[in-house]
This record gives sequence, structure tokens and C-alpha cells, in this order.
Amino acid sequence: MNYKRNIEQVFREYNNSFKAILVTGPRQVGKTTFLLAIKEKNRKYVTLDDRSIRNLAINNPEEFFNIYKPPIIIDEIQYAPTLMSYIKIICDNTNEKGLFWLTGSQKIELMKGVSETLAGRMGVLEMNSFSYRELTKSKYLPVSFDDLTPKEVITKQVILKNILDGGMPGFVLTDIKREYYFKSYINLYLERDIRELKQIEDLNAFYTFLVSIASRVGQLINYSKVANDCGKDIKTVKSWISVLEATGIIRLIYPLRKEELKRLTSTPKLIFMDSGLCTYLIGLNSIKSVENYTNFGFLYENYIISELIKINDNYGLNNSFSFYRDKDGYEIDLVIKDFDNYYHPYEIKYRSNADISMISSFNKLEHLNMVSTGGIICNALELKPMTDKNQIIPISSMIS
Repeated sequence: MNYKRNIEQVFREYNNSFKAILVTGPRQVGKTTFLLAIKEKNRKYVTLDDRSIRNLAINNPEEFFNIYKPPIIIDEIQYAPTLMSYIKIICDNTNEKGLFWLTGSQKIELMKGVSETLAGRMGVLEMNSFSYRELTKSKYLPVSFDDLTPKEVITKQVILKNILDGGMPGFVLTDIKREYYFKSYINLYLERDIRELKQIEDLNAFYTFLVSIASRVGQLINYSKVANDCGKDIKTVKSWISVLEATGIIRLIYPLRKEELKRLTSTPKLIFMDSGLCTYLIGLNSIKSVENYTNFGFLYENYIISELIKINDNYGLNNSFSFYRDKDGYEIDLVIKDFDNYYHPYEIKYRSNADISMISSFNKLEHLNMVSTGGIICNALELKPMTDKNQIIPISSMIS
């Protein structure tokens, strides 16, 4: 079945603006499939997963480009970062746009190469696993925080199934058993990305670390507890978290920081970008097990935030994501700053009813001049006003 990727429009705009485009994101989210589906007939494709081609690219990049001339797709560019300087030379000698389409699954390492050689010449996009919008082939416009609209209700059962399954194309578009897919995915991730990115030798400890991290989604990172779980020190844990960020497995959401706001916490919140991988790691194998999970509230919050991040990435919306928590215990689950620098505060609840007491912490933002609409994202059936700025918001109005 053919599923259109929501990132396509932004990608085409980048293709008309930049000489090279880098699509990053976790392994197996569909980067190569997407580019092959939209490429022109004359655009060649080469993958550096092929050892012989990789060796040529590393040891003789001039000959590589004699054989593989643009326009071209170069898959897994992180295996031959030396190509970046040659791509720069080619780009500097032409005005033609869209010469190079590059993919890579190691974001931070790649961005270092971009900043050193291709700043201003390359557009960088991040692709994630399928969003709810993509899987349902949504007919609606992407979320507009100031003008939320009623949309078809998403039932609790559908939400629970989406949290359980996630959006990895190799699983949700096939009939492969869930256990087989994610076991294979993790083994591939550990053996390739982890060994090559950080030369981590103790893969058993890293797997234990992965499980510990997955069990803490939607929460502030407790580095000490994670370190205790995997038998490593805090420095190692922070290094390994950077690996998960570099490979697109997680995002860290940082607390809101404004000079006007005092007594704020500084610890980031952990967001797993594919809920299916997350639920597999923590041993949830059915809808019932997801709903009965001890920390389900955090798992649900993680799902909502990851979906909003996917929408942001796919449509190039340039929103920034944070949260509020101070040392007096006041919290706001999510604060989104939009393109115009307005702040939108949200509480996220897995329930059908909500009341104004749930947004009492919003007044902690009253000293900010740019606070706009917000509310409670929940399983309500319809949009309902709470105050002049805040609403009870069905999940469908945010992620459909």
C-alpha cells in the first residue's frame, strides 16, 4: 500500500533552494524509500552500505565522483564523511539546485561535517517513523494552535494500538510479527550504529540502558537511577544518551528558560520518537498491557509529544518544544513556542473529562508577554472553551 510522506512538500521546497539536501533520522524509518519514490529518472542511486563502494568513497573520492556523477542519491553518507568536502567543491562550481540527495542515520556526526564544509549550501531535514497523520492519510490541515478545529474522534482503543505499534514502516506496513521485527531492529541498531558511532564494547550493558531509558519516557531524566540500572557511571550514561539523540531514537525536551521565570528545574524530559520500539523494550505486548502499565500516563504523554514533533518536522513548522517545572512543584506538561514566538501551554491527560483546576499552573507564565492559546489535550469528544485562551482539546484536534 502506498503511503505519502508528509515531508515531501518541504523536501521539494528545499530541492529548489539548496544544492544538496541531507535527510537524517533513525534507521529504517523510510528515508531511502521516500527518495527513491520521488527521484527523477536521471538521478542515480548509490549506497555506502556496500563495502566496496564505501572503500572507494573513503580512499578515492575523486574516482567515486567520476563514476557516480550528480544528480545523485548517496545513502548512509556518514560512512564516508570525506565526501563532504568534494560535494562542497562541486556545489561551489555550479548554480544548479538539488544535485545531491543524501541520507544518514547518525545526526550529530553528520551535522559536524555539514557545519565545517557545507554551511549555507545544504538543507537538513529530519525524518521520523510514520506519524498518525501519515498512517491515516489525514485529509486535514496540520495543527494550527490558534485555530484548532473539530476532527474525527480517535477512540481510546485506536490510541492504545498506536502506542503499542508505533510507526516503523517495516512493521506497520507488513505482516511480520511484532516481536521478530523489533528484536531484529534492536540487534541491527546495536551492531551497526552503536559500534560504529561510539565503539561501545559492552552491548549487553547498553541494551539494559536502552530498557531503562524506555521505562522513563515522558519523565525528567534521573541519571543516577539509569546509571544504577546498567552498572555504569553518570558520565557514561550521558554519553550514551547523546548516542540515542545522534541516531534519532530519542529527543530531549528542555525546560522553559526565561529570565522572568525563577526557580526553574534544569533537567530535560525524555521523548522516545517511536512508541512501538519503546513499548517493545519495556515488555508491553498487547493493548491491555499498555493500558495497565504502571507509568501509562507518561507513556501517553510521550506519544502525544512525539506526534507533535513529527508534525513539526514533516511540515517545517519551526516550533520549539519545552515544558515548565519549578522547585515548588508546579508543572506544565508541554509548552510550544510557535514561529511568531507565542507560547502555547498544554496539559496532557488520558481521560475524557477535564476541568479548569488542571491548568492552574498556567498562571506561572503570566509574566511572559507572549502567552497565547493552550489547554488540556485529552480524550474528550469535542472542543470546549475553558477560559478566553484555553480549551478542552480532543487528541484528534492536535495530531490528525
